[in-house]
Amino acid sequence: MLDRKQNYFEKLFSQFKASQNEEFAYQQVLEVYLYRKPSKKSLSIVNREDCFWHSTFIDGFPPNLFESDDFVLSLARYFAQDITSNLKFISMVLAQSPTTVITAIRRSEIVLKKEHVKWHEINQLSSQYPNILEGLIVTCHQFQQAHEDRKGLIEKYSSPFKDTTLFEFLSFSAVYFFKYQIEQAISFDGGVISVNSKLRALTELIHWKLRHSPDSDFHLNDNKIGKSLKKYHAPLVFPSNEDTAVADSLLNTFSQLMQVQVELDEFLSQSVHPFCFDDSLHFSVKSGRLTFNRIDKGIIDNWDRNGNRQQLLKGYWFNLAMEEFIASGIAHVQMGSVENHDSNQIAYVKAIATKLELKKIYGFEEFVKLDNGFNVNLFQALLSLELMIAFYLKENIEAFYYEYAQVGDWQKAIGMVAIKGLSTGQNRFPITWSLWKEKVNNIIGWTVSRDFPKGSIKAAEAILEFWCLDMKKLSNELHQSQFEKIQPLYEKPVFKIGSHCVQLPWLMSTQYSSVSAVNNLRRFANLRSSLKDETTRIENQLGDAFEGRGFNVIRNYTANTPNGIEAGEIDLICVIDNIVFIIEVKSTYYRTTQSEIFHHRDRTLRKAGIQVRKKVEAVKGDLVLSERLKQTLGLTVEIPKIVGWIADTSLEFDHEYFAGFMKISIEELLIALVDNAHFLCNQEKDITSLMASGKQVYFSSEHFSLYPSGFNGKEFLRVIEDSLVWAKAD
Repeated sequence: MLDRKQNYFEKLFSQFKASQNEEFAYQQVLEVYLYRKPSKKSLSIVNREDCFWHSTFIDGFPPNLFESDDFVLSLARYFAQDITSNLKFISMVLAQSPTTVITAIRRSEIVLKKEHVKWHEINQLSSQYPNILEGLIVTCHQFQQAHEDRKGLIEKYSSPFKDTTLFEFLSFSAVYFFKYQIEQAISFDGGVISVNSKLRALTELIHWKLRHSPDSDFHLNDNKIGKSLKKYHAPLVFPSNEDTAVADSLLNTFSQLMQVQVELDEFLSQSVHPFCFDDSLHFSVKSGRLTFNRIDKGIIDNWDRNGNRQQLLKGYWFNLAMEEFIASGIAHVQMGSVENHDSNQIAYVKAIATKLELKKIYGFEEFVKLDNGFNVNLFQALLSLELMIAFYLKENIEAFYYEYAQVGDWQKAIGMVAIKGLSTGQNRFPITWSLWKEKVNNIIGWTVSRDFPKGSIKAAEAILEFWCLDMKKLSNELHQSQFEKIQPLYEKPVFKIGSHCVQLPWLMSTQYSSVSAVNNLRRFANLRSSLKDETTRIENQLGDAFEGRGFNVIRNYTANTPNGIEAGEIDLICVIDNIVFIIEVKSTYYRTTQSEIFHHRDRTLRKAGIQVRKKVEAVKGDLVLSERLKQTLGLTVEIPKIVGWIADTSLEFDHEYFAGFMKISIEELLIALVDNAHFLCNQEKDITSLMASGKQVYFSSEHFSLYPSGFNGKEFLRVIEDSLVWAKAD
């Protein structure tokens, strides 16, 4: 039996009940269980689950809370863990609210974990209450079988590549992607496989290969590369009358492997993850096949809206970068050779755009310190990537299309590109490689500055490290543990294999430098010492933007009333025209899968809503008691209007409400404050095309103001709440 003196949740429940009432206590204890991490001294992970689900108050949970988001998420955590069980309580919930239990089982993400201990409990519940869980169980069994079938296909088609080297595996992927620049790669359902699907699939397959790569794969030399090229790559790039059957057969098998990996990925992303998180879908099994009906199209509309707005923001930063580029006078300076001038200019503007975004939204400074101690100049790193992209686009991708137009055969085309490269001493194979030191020397010219007019070898090394994926290191990590977070290949497109750099030209052509830079620094290098300073700058810069519009701003405020103790530090309090904006700032990264986005909703945004609620209450209390606070904020009324917002670096779930408070992107707030929504556009390609043709560049539209009658607090609130920032561009 549990020691009652040590039951953390029972103590909290008693305190909450004494302060207000029983229902309040139940809601608060749910929030603590979900969102507060108790200190290690107060509760172990094992005791946390056991204490909560066997507390004395658990059987008295008010039924009106059963369908609340917090209760469903708590029950989802119950089904996800294998530490404790309380079948009696779950049975009671199932009898009174079947939908709650069904949703919680879906949310628990145990659908594919057929050996999970909770399936025994779910089967018991189904026997106890026939016709409630049977459909869910049958559906989950179908999911599990479909998953096993797809994993079986992966095993079948990956088996021939277990004996190939990592370099050879990469070389097959390189030829595959050039082949399917011309031909259409078709999925099992007959659709065309998108570039993004190929990227996700190759990331998974490279990780599979790294788990099976011997140490010798990471010690490349000219002899090994030459043998690999002769064995597989040359027969594909330079087909001749010699026997190419082995190479052709493996390329065909690689194509099938990509197809089944795409099928598995899309099964997870389009079926499994929606089953777990999307309540607008109803899943069932008909004639032995999984089917679903969409009850509400709202979530699809939101995906489309956010995708469109992401493109608009890319245009926004590009337009701001164009202004800076022109104002700096660099637009009239020759960049590189005459034939490369236009593409170099475009690369430069794109690098400025990403720099502006990273500085204003993510708090980065001129130099960023990496985990390995390298200090990298952020703009130089971004410019280097954009120049690499421009180089590979011109010398490999565009050259390939040119040759294909001449010969009408994809294989002959890649061969011609390679031959013409060899004739000038350049590597134009579908896969490129060079010694690490040579690559560093090649990019020194991109580090030229006032301090280093001839460039800096240390700066070049730092840039290469910034974009480098060390395959040996990643292989070791994959052998040691199962990653929850697997970094996509395109976020670090320079592969370090031993003393060599290996690059895939097609991969360079898919780059989004802002996504790669943000995720490299804020997701996968999140132990950097400067991360806290960057987070503080995000909050302060947003505060500066409010002050620039005439708001009175207090940063990092801690309330003095009893409620303020629980509320914690308040990031920003911004006041204008007797309207008080209390803002909780969340600084994260770009999410690349739907499951990550839903986890952000359930683990971050729901908690943030609760934090805002507590902070609003704390500020209300302080305003009643403190005339000095009112004076500091410039308030002239006794009861001001108080608005709480969650301001996030991401776009996901914008304008949705959490604990009654709206979530909004920092970018939207900044655009509304600066009043330059006219820069939003989805025309980056058009602008790029105009620049390349030498024609005059025009911005997306003529200037207009979001505040035709003048700026004030009421109008600012209306602009945000009614999404007017996006009104003309959506």
